[in-house]
Amino acid sequence: MTGGRVSVPRYHALDRLRAAMMTLGVVRHAAMSYEPTVFAGWPYQDAAADVLVRWVIVFIRVFQLPVFFAIAGFFGAYLVHRHGVRGFLRQRWSRIGVPFLVAWPLVGVTMYFILPFLSRFSPVPQGFSYGLAEQTWAQGSRYLFMHLWFLYHLMILCVIAAGAWLLAVRIPERLRVRALDLFARLVHRGGIAALVLGAAAILYRMQSWEIDYYAGPFPPLRLLALWGLFFGFGWLLFHRRETLGGFRQPAWTHLAAGIACFFAYRHFADTGCHAGPDRICTGTSVVHHLGTVVFLALAMGLLAYALFGLFLRYLDRPSRRWRYLADASYWIYIVHVPVVMLLPLLLRDAPLPGIVKLALVVVTAIALLLVAYRHLVRPTFIGKQLNGRRYARGAAW
Repeated sequence: MTGGRVSVPRYHALDRLRAAMMTLGVVRHAAMSYEPTVFAGWPYQDAAADVLVRWVIVFIRVFQLPVFFAIAGFFGAYLVHRHGVRGFLRQRWSRIGVPFLVAWPLVGVTMYFILPFLSRFSPVPQGFSYGLAEQTWAQGSRYLFMHLWFLYHLMILCVIAAGAWLLAVRIPERLRVRALDLFARLVHRGGIAALVLGAAAILYRMQSWEIDYYAGPFPPLRLLALWGLFFGFGWLLFHRRETLGGFRQPAWTHLAAGIACFFAYRHFADTGCHAGPDRICTGTSVVHHLGTVVFLALAMGLLAYALFGLFLRYLDRPSRRWRYLADASYWIYIVHVPVVMLLPLLLRDAPLPGIVKLALVVVTAIALLLVAYRHLVRPTFIGKQLNGRRYARGAAW
């Protein structure tokens, strides 16, 4: 930031985009019960497994977390602008660190009991041992934080960002202004190329040729670098937020190009990479490896630009219902995994395609968790911890 603090409007579109990315996490995890490829850490696979569901999972994974971390960087810079570095770290600890430390053991204990229960109903043998005594530390630690790993990574990035900001403010203001002005000029004229090149360089170091999965306490630098790239992009974007309007006009073009690159990425990945039980790619084709990471990086960047543009173009007006859903999405994401694991058992014998079962599970899970949010979270100390304030009991919106 340069100069004095100025008033910053509420970015309704980005609030909604963040909520949408949280909700897509529910879709992606619910889909694990209906994909034909057995995932090592998932206890149940339905007999109606559908290849279409597999495509839903891999498509969401391309853009969901890059977009989420870019928004986190944007609002992180906003908090520093408003409260300073200490206030930023205090707020992030309260809203991210504390919920993580409280939710992790509670969800973990719940999962400890339901994982072996669910595995008994799966028609497909699972290759993952759920007995803690039977696991090595390396096996168990990889899944230690479960779906809450992104909160852990986000806290690490916030600490790094705070340190980087304290160093950046020591740079002469004239140089900082020039650097931010350069970013503003390039963000819509080559900025996407720089983002793609950075992502491709990091993705090339991934063991899976894609985005590696790790939910343990010592995240690989390549993963922190990838999330940090998008976090930093969002951070800079806040400081030149006048450029946000430039995302609107080409949004549909970026979306079409991003989808095309997604299919190209899947072609190279599916024909060149043969993943082992730990999802480590054993392919040796340099051409396929380069094709995979280049088109994956292109899909990431183009879809991120597209989603920013579409939400800014069509969903940037205030709405109390959207605000309510945006607040609820954090709670829904934290507690949803046991729910979407159990609900498929109710549809186990239903003669429906896997994609239809997935839709029913997602809608039911979100509905149940919204009811719980309204009565058990929003008007209580839990709602205050997650959303920053406690609402009156019975207030719908």
